[in-house]
Amino acid sequence: MSPRAADAQPEQQSWCTRSRLIPLILGLLCLIAIIVGIAVAVASANHGSGPAPPPLPAGPVRGVAYAPLPCTMDAPCKEKLPSEDVMLPGYAAQWGPKGRNDLEVIQKLGANAVRMYNSLGYDGDHGAFLDRAHSLGLNVMPGIETSLALYNCTNFDCYDTVKKVMKDGFAQGFAKDKQWHPAVHLVVLLNEPDFLVNDPRCPGKAAWCRVKAVLSALDGFLAAEKEAGIQPGRVNLTTTWSFSVADSIDGKCKKCPGYFGFQDMLAVMKDPSLAKYKLKSSAAEVADAFDKRWVNGVNVHDPWSFVKDTIAKNYAPFGNKPWFIGAFGDLSQPHEILKNDVKAMHEYASNSSLFLGATVFEFQTAYFKGGTEMNFGMFGLGKTKIGDADVCDQQGACGKWPVYCLETNLTWVPADQAHRAEAVAAAWGGKVTGLCSSTVSTEPEMRIVV
Repeated sequence: MSPRAADAQPEQQSWCTRSRLIPLILGLLCLIAIIVGIAVAVASANHGSGPAPPPLPAGPVRGVAYAPLPCTMDAPCKEKLPSEDVMLPGYAAQWGPKGRNDLEVIQKLGANAVRMYNSLGYDGDHGAFLDRAHSLGLNVMPGIETSLALYNCTNFDCYDTVKKVMKDGFAQGFAKDKQWHPAVHLVVLLNEPDFLVNDPRCPGKAAWCRVKAVLSALDGFLAAEKEAGIQPGRVNLTTTWSFSVADSIDGKCKKCPGYFGFQDMLAVMKDPSLAKYKLKSSAAEVADAFDKRWVNGVNVHDPWSFVKDTIAKNYAPFGNKPWFIGAFGDLSQPHEILKNDVKAMHEYASNSSLFLGATVFEFQTAYFKGGTEMNFGMFGLGKTKIGDADVCDQQGACGKWPVYCLETNLTWVPADQAHRAEAVAAAWGGKVTGLCSSTVSTEPEMRIVV
């Protein structure tokens, strides 16, 4: 064998060895690719498009109360009222980016939060709304449908009702991976439960009726979280009382506007029997949640200076428990006062360890309510149709309701009160967007109104 032939033999053997390894290596790479593909598919199925984004910062609350039913001055939904859960996908023509884009309108006003009503207690997915709000940096404050306390709670005991509502809610988008959806900031257990004392089943309009409803709702809420394995995270809890005058359940607060409810909760935390209720969760669990998560809430229609003087100077009994305004109406106040009030509340919250801020009431005129309730909206509805809300009514009959563009000139109130959206935007350093003049209709015969 020549030296050249001898040298070639090991090369040939090496190549043969490599040629046998190549299929093995390729097979291994294919196996790894398959494993990675399966892992990605499983993650996608379980977690959506990827890991849940981090929760939004809270900061001083600059909120907007959002409950825009597609009812108009000409068609106020008197005969058939659509679902009041406006977080549902069928309402995306209002809040979604392909529709009227209300959530972005709220964000551009300068808001960092949106308060919802009746968003827990209805069937349907809520994840898309929460995802959209989170993408815009809006904290969401969902509320349990308060009418459940009247029709579903037995003798004002809302434990079972709220427990079921919350467990259903976790499966409808309010939870991800055993955590609250990162957009959720605070849950309103009941809205103005003080009016439950007017129910004929409440003997002598006794205070225990309203307090039992709230305490049992808190108890049921905590039980739902525990059984579903949902971690509390940053999600706080509240009940928003009205600003009506009442005595607290223990009699320590006499003729107290709004903050009688704050004292109610302090009292029953010490002695639940005052509310004629026996806790089903441990007393320690309820006390811990109240200590770490409870926020005092109140709805007001009065100017900020009066509210501040009324509550702040009487707040000492409530220690370091934070409070906020769940619905700030400023009823019948001119543009300048509304602007100054909203600005002053934000400045006060920015420098206070107790006052968290306020939610302005409300985004859209409530045409279906009529009367003075129509005077609170920041936006009215124009004549340009931009889509349809595809939802069911209160009796379960489904259909379509036309969605119209937004206007800010509320022609049924005095001129100096007619531009509430501009006043709020000026207070928060934001701007008004999404009006009829910049809205594209989905109707083929309509054109952009300029």
